[in-house]
Amino acid sequence: GEQTTTQTETEQPSSGTNDFSVIKNYMMRDGKASIMFLARVFAAVNGFAFAIASFFNPGLAYACFQRLMFAFGLASVIRLSQRLGPVQFTKQYMINVVLEDSAHYMLFACNFYAHKPTTVIGVIPTLYCLLQSTAFMLTMLQDCKSSSWNVLKKQLNKVKENQQQLLRVVASAEIFVMPVVLIQLFTGQCGSILTPLVYYQFLMLRYMSRRNPYVRNAFTELKMAINQLIYKPGCPAFIRNVVTKVMGMIERLSPLTYEQAQAS
Repeated sequence: GEQTTTQTETEQPSSGTNDFSVIKNYMMRDGKASIMFLARVFAAVNGFAFAIASFFNPGLAYACFQRLMFAFGLASVIRLSQRLGPVQFTKQYMINVVLEDSAHYMLFACNFYAHKPTTVIGVIPTLYCLLQSTAFMLTMLQDCKSSSWNVLKKQLNKVKENQQQLLRVVASAEIFVMPVVLIQLFTGQCGSILTPLVYYQFLMLRYMSRRNPYVRNAFTELKMAINQLIYKPGCPAFIRNVVTKVMGMIERLSPLTYEQAQAS
């Protein structure tokens, strides 16, 4: 009986020790991916801290917003190097850079690093980093046997289950940032006229994305929702005409998708 008790006592802590060894080995296996994961966790934490601090401490909110953008930019640079390898000064390499989502988000982070902290802007990197770090953690913890990880795994799985909805929120936020930045420009809250110009290029790149159709889908859903509103009997004709003209102008400005460009 005493021997069995001693054996159980020695086995119990070894489970936790083995789990930490599994985590350590997993993170040591790919240093770049681990640094990117830590940068994304840091970004997500600062994103939530920014949202909370914006209610009572503008100085802290600004610091958290800058840390969010810095960490998001760092993670994007690492991801870009993973996807494309070492930098090459060739035309094809530059074309590949433009097509990569991580390059788009690197541009986003640089554009808004010194910008006025704005919630809708902070939502995009925060949710994106939350989703990506969740996927990494679920893979890392799948071989951990201790029951102490179950609560965390359950919460991570909830985030994963809502991935499609969260990506739609990110895509919608990416669209709505454009009018927000324009309003900030005309009200003197935007640091530079370059910010909306650079963001317009970012939005076009997101629209053309090969791997992420959510921005294109969000544009389509928004257009359908607006059409339903303006073609209701109660909508004045002049509003319908103005909105229709604006939507037509936006459609003319929208770029070809990658598939359309390849076909032409």
